[in-house]
Amino acid sequence: MDQFLKSLTTRRNMLDAELAAERRRDQPDGERLVALKRIKRQLGAQIEYIRREGRQITEVMVVRKPRRFTDLKLKPIR
Repeated sequence: MDQFLKSLTTRRNMLDAELAAERRRDQPDGERLVALKRIKRQLGAQIEYIRREGRQITEVMVVRKPRRFTDLKLKPIR
């Protein structure tokens, strides 16, 4: 199995475990459940796309959005 596809599948399985743990809590956090489900659905779509296309694409471009203000380096104010 392709390493990238394997890592996506592993992440999706980890999300399954997190979802199950959140559901078992006395008072599950609804917002967290929705966020985890959304991420899981996105990973599922990526996995399905890669499997459907048969990895005919030579290179998969991974784009990471910069996090809010953590990547900014500002000069100190005098």
